[in-house]
Amino acid sequence: MINNSFFKPGYTPPSAFYFNVKFTGFGSDKMESSFQEVSGLKVTLGTEPKKEGGDNRYMLHLPTPPKFENLVLKRCLLYNSKLEKWCRDALEDFKFDPKDIQVALLGANGGTLASWTVVKAYPIAWELSTLNSTSNQLAIETLTLKYRLFKKDKK
Repeated sequence: MINNSFFKPGYTPPSAFYFNVKFTGFGSDKMESSFQEVSGLKVTLGTEPKKEGGDNRYMLHLPTPPKFENLVLKRCLLYNSKLEKWCRDALEDFKFDPKDIQVALLGANGGTLASWTVVKAYPIAWELSTLNSTSNQLAIETLTLKYRLFKKDKK
């Protein structure tokens, strides 16, 4: 039988549900880095159209600096955490302390398959999920962060 797969033999694509998030300056407290969802690791290059002198049949498109999406983290609401204090300092007292964050995709054995470092992140929004007396769901906090850039870490 011919193997038409583009994957190498024995390769298993990673699952997106096994990951961890680490903030610099919060120590190794696992509760500070337990999140149920991470999104916003996205970079986009824009283009700027330029007419070429004398030739009106087409336009050149020159790249512009990259734009990075906001990083969104979701987790069960925790009381009196270091992360909560960091957010409150920024959102309530306007005291900013940008942190580097590492997001790591983990394999079945817990080893890091790939990781990304988010540079100089700070909170710009905090949200609590809907409170509903007819529902039996956890209270989820959503933290939105602005950051300077992210880069994929070398393995």
